[in-house]
Amino acid sequence: MSSNKPTTESHVGELLSGYIDGELTQQQQQRVRIHCENCRDCAEELEQLEKLRTEVGKSRLSPLSEDIWREHMKEPTVEITRGLGWILFIAGVLGISGIAVYEFVIDTSMATHIKVITGLVWLGLGALLVSVLRQRLIERKSDKYKDVEI
Repeated sequence: MSSNKPTTESHVGELLSGYIDGELTQQQQQRVRIHCENCRDCAEELEQLEKLRTEVGKSRLSPLSEDIWREHMKEPTVEITRGLGWILFIAGVLGISGIAVYEFVIDTSMATHIKVITGLVWLGLGALLVSVLRQRLIERKSDKYKDVEI
C-alpha cells in the first residue's frame, strides 16, 4: 500500500525557518523544495512563515521616523534629565558602596585574613575598571567612528 503523501517522520518543518532565512546547505534547500512540492501541509506552513516574515519586516516599533526620534533624544530637556539621572544613580551607588565599605571595615565578627582577601579582590576589580576606563578615554580621542550615527 503506497501513498504519495510523505509520512509524518519525513516532514521538513524543522528546516522551514532556516530555508526562509537562507541558512540551509544547498542539499537541505533542495530537500525542502522537493518535499514542499509533494506535501501540502509543509507547503502551507512555508507559505505562512513567509507571510509572517514579510509582515514582521514591514512593522515598526515606533510611528516616528529615525530622524525625528534622534531630534527628540537631543532636546535639552531630555539631555538634562538623562544627565541628572546618571548623576543621581552614581551618587546612590557611591553612597551604598561607602556604607558597605565602612560596615566591612568596622565589622569585628569577620576574621582579618578574610577581610584582607576580600579587599584585595575588590581592589583588583577596581584597578581593572580604572584601567579599562583610562584606555577608553585615550582611544576616544582618536576613534574615527565616534561621530558615526547608526
